[in-house]
Amino acid sequence: MSPRDLKHFLLQLNANRNLLRHLAVRDLRNRYVGSIGGFFWSVVQPVALLACYYFVFAVVLTLPFDPDDTGPGGFALYLFSGLVPWLMFSDTVLRSCTAVTDNANLVTKTTIPSEMLPIAIVISNLIHHLIGMAILILALVLVGSAPSASFWALAYLLPLTLLAQGLGWLVSSLNVFVRDTAQVITVSMVFWLWLTPIFYPASLVPEPYRVVMLLNPMAAVVAGYRSAFLSLPPPSATQVSVMLAWTACAFVGGALFFRRTKTAFADVL
Repeated sequence: MSPRDLKHFLLQLNANRNLLRHLAVRDLRNRYVGSIGGFFWSVVQPVALLACYYFVFAVVLTLPFDPDDTGPGGFALYLFSGLVPWLMFSDTVLRSCTAVTDNANLVTKTTIPSEMLPIAIVISNLIHHLIGMAILILALVLVGSAPSASFWALAYLLPLTLLAQGLGWLVSSLNVFVRDTAQVITVSMVFWLWLTPIFYPASLVPEPYRVVMLLNPMAAVVAGYRSAFLSLPPPSATQVSVMLAWTACAFVGGALFFRRTKTAFADVL
């Protein structure tokens, strides 16, 4: 994507900001349509998740993890701090698979820029993600470990969002032509989850397999979040470089692929 194309894209976003806001609000409402609690469930779900982790890993199992690997708050908050960015990433990519096909009427019968559909999902998930981060900070405060450098998580939130957006464009476009894309991505996310050090410290990974951690951009994001919230060591400079390289490739590649294939959407849908 050339600087000229990027400038045109940003101008297009600005020109359609009201449409984008409407699509994001619609996505948020559709999640809880017909429910009494509505948006309140966005708070209840991560709180319930954190309570379950605390009960299982702090009360029932009491796993003997090294505090140097898990940080303050024990394994429950260690696990939750890794899942917060992962859920943002995986849910965005998975829901983006059907962003275009679920809105076939908008794509075929209106002139809205179809690339706005995956962007709306990213914005919607970003709101839920910020709620999860706020709950994590509150939990740390309650256990007496208020994070003093939590704002550093924002440095990893940007590449996380761009990575999810780029892959979202890619899979949403692919799914128009190959409807098995959503199933393939669902299975792939299971493997990606367990190849990311969320449920275990990266230090437990045998040396021959640590190259997987190095090449996994989400491993760097998770480590970055834990360094911000739990004062654990940040990802290495090599990890950060690899993460940024993957993010740039995914964002630019996804944008170009979507742009070149969207002209055929109406014919296929």
